[in-house]
This record gives sequence, structure tokens and C-alpha cells, in this order.
Amino acid sequence: MPAAHHHNLPIPDHKTLRSDAERQVKDELGQIPRPDDRFKRACEIVQQADLEIAAHAEERDQAAMSLWFYDGVRGLGKVLGMLPNAYRQMCRIALHGERDAPLTVDNGRMTAAERQAAAKKAGLPYIEDAADRLPSLAATVSVATARRKAAMPFLQDAALALTEEPYGWTTDRIAALGDTTVRHVRDVKNAAKRRRGH
Repeated sequence: MPAAHHHNLPIPDHKTLRSDAERQVKDELGQIPRPDDRFKRACEIVQQADLEIAAHAEERDQAAMSLWFYDGVRGLGKVLGMLPNAYRQMCRIALHGERDAPLTVDNGRMTAAERQAAAKKAGLPYIEDAADRLPSLAATVSVATARRKAAMPFLQDAALALTEEPYGWTTDRIAALGDTTVRHVRDVKNAAKRRRGH
């Protein structure tokens, strides 16, 4: 396998993808007047985003790690839409199972053989079509993450509003409406209070 080389993969326009996804969610949720309807829809958006992230993030990470460790492809952070520190953290977790482990593999000083040996030792799979799949997987995770982030303040504020007058709903009733747990409702309600400065 060749020495490390810079990728020639298409780089998704993560900034535009994220801002479009956030704007769509804000526009949609902002037009729902009733807090119960807004809470239910925000929960659906968050749950859908969580499913997409769960379905694609691991595959995205494995594709990126395969390209770096086995093929020596550098500069993948941009394809992933990640800052360098987040990318290094991904490498640490892949190799050592923890985010704070020492990392020597991202500085380009490791030989191809050392990178491959480290990957095999960590049980990282070699993925044949990683280069073909990585850009679209990265874009999918970016969009889902942005949608989730945009929906959360609406979800939090709606949960809090439903506990207040004139609604006075219980957390159990709110949880049932959003097909979520009582604990989650408490957490999002408290987050809304913190944002309000309570």
C-alpha cells in the first residue's frame, strides 16, 4: 500500500448542508402555534435524526478510519466536516476505545506498516469502497446532526410551556405525547429553564 497521500474525494459543503437543514426545521417548527403539536413534531424530528445518526455515523467513522489507517489517505477531516481536534478524537476512539488516549498516528510520522498494524490490532476493518461511500455518509450525518440541534430548543421550550399555565400538563402526559421517557421530558424542561436563566 502506498505512503500517506492527500485525498481527492469530493468534500460535501457541510456549512450549507447544516444551515439549510437548520433553517428548514426552524421554519417548520416556528409555524406550529400550539406547544403540544410543536413538542410532538420536535420529538419526531429529534428521534428521526437520532436514528439516522445511529444508522450512519459508525459506518462513516469506519470508512474514514479504513482510508486513513490502511490507505494512508490524509485530510479526511474536511470530508467529514470535522475540526482537526474532533477528527483526532475519532482516531483515538477507533484505536484505543477512549477519547483521551495518546495518539501518534495522525502526525504523519507513522509508516504505512505501523498504521496498518495498529488498525489490525484495534480490530478496525478494511472497507473496500470506503472512498466511494464516505462523502455521502458524512453529508447524511451532518444534516441529521443539524436537524437535531435545531429542533432541541423548540422541544425544550414546548415541554416547559406545557407544564405551565394554562396547560399544567404532567411530565407523564408530555412523555406519552412525544413517545419519549419522563426522564427525557424532565431533562429538556430543565434545559429550557436554564436557557431562560432560572
